[in-house]
Amino acid sequence: MSAPLGIIVVSVLVVYGLAYMLYGRRILERQIVKASADRKTPAIVKFDGVDYVPANKYVLYGHHFASIAGAGPIVGPAIAMAYGWGLPLIWVLFGNVFIGAVHDYLALMASVRHGGLSIMSVSENVMGRKAKYIFLIYVYAALLLVLAAFFSVNAKLFTVNPSAATKAMIYMPAAVLVGYLLYRTRMTPSTTSILAVLILLAAIAYSIKVPFRIPGIGGIDTYHTWLLLLAAYSWIASVLPVWYLLQPRDYLNAFLLWSFVGLAIVGSLAAAVHGLTGPFYTEFSPPIFSGVPTPFWPAIALIIACGSLSGFHSVVASGTTSKQLANELDALLVGYGGMLTEGAVSSLAVIAPIALAWNQPDFPQLLESMGKAKLVSAYTQHGILGLDKVSRFVMGYGYMVGKAAGSITGVGVVAAKFAAIALATFILTTLDSATRLARFAWQEMFDWLEERSPRAYKAIANMYVGGAIAVLAGLAMAYPNVVIKGKELPAYNVIWPAFAGTNQLLAALALLTSALWVYAVLKVRETRYTLLIQTPAWFLWITVTTGLAWWTIKVLPKLPAIQKVGAGTLVIISLAIDLLLIALYVTGLYRARKERVVEALRAT
Repeated sequence: MSAPLGIIVVSVLVVYGLAYMLYGRRILERQIVKASADRKTPAIVKFDGVDYVPANKYVLYGHHFASIAGAGPIVGPAIAMAYGWGLPLIWVLFGNVFIGAVHDYLALMASVRHGGLSIMSVSENVMGRKAKYIFLIYVYAALLLVLAAFFSVNAKLFTVNPSAATKAMIYMPAAVLVGYLLYRTRMTPSTTSILAVLILLAAIAYSIKVPFRIPGIGGIDTYHTWLLLLAAYSWIASVLPVWYLLQPRDYLNAFLLWSFVGLAIVGSLAAAVHGLTGPFYTEFSPPIFSGVPTPFWPAIALIIACGSLSGFHSVVASGTTSKQLANELDALLVGYGGMLTEGAVSSLAVIAPIALAWNQPDFPQLLESMGKAKLVSAYTQHGILGLDKVSRFVMGYGYMVGKAAGSITGVGVVAAKFAAIALATFILTTLDSATRLARFAWQEMFDWLEERSPRAYKAIANMYVGGAIAVLAGLAMAYPNVVIKGKELPAYNVIWPAFAGTNQLLAALALLTSALWVYAVLKVRETRYTLLIQTPAWFLWITVTTGLAWWTIKVLPKLPAIQKVGAGTLVIISLAIDLLLIALYVTGLYRARKERVVEALRAT
């Protein structure tokens, strides 16, 4: 299978390139949205120096990608390898081109055309005022699950890969410095870029050499100590001006991103020469969630949370990105291109290396050289599936690159540490972005109170309170360990499907909202364009709704108490809200079609 692997890698890149030029530029940008450089964006019209700040499109692209990526396009496909690599790769490619990138771009542009308001507020214009608040409650619940899952994943990663923690300690002050140079001095973007690359290289080199191992504090182990520190960081970062940390940090991330993806592409192509293989298909229902047989359909939407599509992206696009877009023509690169890039991370930097590392006889050499004795034992007993999800990705990436370079214990070790650093960086950006977005959603839920009682609104909806409530709720679900078959595991092992499912359902609802916006507000009524957006949206909605119902019946009863109450309650609430929003969507579509008939009669 060496030759087919190379063909697959090249084919993936060709698919994304064609999708960007043909689907994105020709259809979405020019035919449906009709983006124009002459139309002023909210970042310019509403400039406030805190949330509304126009950004260079490449800086914004880095910010947007880093905010949406996180661990989703990595951990999800790593879990999905239980099916083999073929079905997950097909799901990622299909979702990227026909759902994910379309969803992200339309959510971004709908927000831009509505003054930077969230996709939830856009729903008010096409489905009525009730839809806005119902949607806001749903999104807020989904964001709490995002925080819970990513708190747990990041704390686990910092615990097992201290080099990633070192990088985070260096990265944040470096980002503040870059932000100051970009926005408070006359240093040119090109000069700042060179400095940023040098800082990034120095930070990575230092991180690999000097891992930051934090001891437990006050009887609390390392994992839970990191949970507390990450919660504090997320709250602080979420209330800082975007130019101060978020924009420059994600500007640095853009360089890390391309290095990460580029190394994966080169490594996978070079590794193909060595004849590395993995099973295309294993079985349709492997025991993934709490030992329960997990069918590929509809459960795949509960596993690959971001690699193919993600409702969280619509909240990012309409929550922070739309407030920083300087030009409507930048939206294609930022929104559509950002999602395709995430798909590249999923398909090239996750599925390929994990498939390549499957059951290779020399794989334990890499584990032993990194001092991972327990992982060697797990690998020997169970193959690659015996490894923890995060370790599975990190080790698989290192093995692939090391094998391609002919040095598993040399280059492979460095590549594995680099993968851990990159993954931790992406997760951190998702954590503080999700906290900021939860703050926005919290504030919007109480906007009705602003006119009635400004003092009460100021007390309840101020950014410090909103951010703190979100962080504490996410931490409460992430903090307790779970016990599965007598073994203690981090919380993300059971929170992940709940987070992924509500996230994907949000994607379906957001895409349906965007489709209705295109039909009712932009008045794009051609059947081909309507079907192009609504067909995949309805397919996704059916898949995720069915998947969440299956999870509620089969998996939820087996979860530990705290996650059963927290994640289970949020999922059940999400399903109820889902049905309400679908009813409002149908009503909005009926109203829009009725108005179309009236317009046609008036024209005659």
